[in-house]
Amino acid sequence: MHFVGSPLFIQMRLDTGNYRRRVLHKLAKDLELPKLTFQVIRRTIATLAQKKKGTVKDVQGLLRHSRAATTTDVYMQEIPESVQATVNAINAELRVKPEEIHAD
Repeated sequence: MHFVGSPLFIQMRLDTGNYRRRVLHKLAKDLELPKLTFQVIRRTIATLAQKKKGTVKDVQGLLRHSRAATTTDVYMQEIPESVQATVNAINAELRVKPEEIHAD
């Protein structure tokens, strides 16, 4: 094992564009999502952590924000139950296959 600063440590950077094309676009297609980016993933993590009763400080640390306001104002999205129910109903309607519509 080689550590940062040792002569044999090679620091490699992630090519985010390549990763996005190679992994995220394929994953979005497999999941039938219109778009999947690092920003979408970060917002999803923050919102789910909030729903699971994670503290703002916990999520702030996870996302490595220097200000809690960035975490709460940009990343944590409050989704009221009524809105979630409406989105779920529309999603279910859009996923109905044409042959199921005329099955009567």
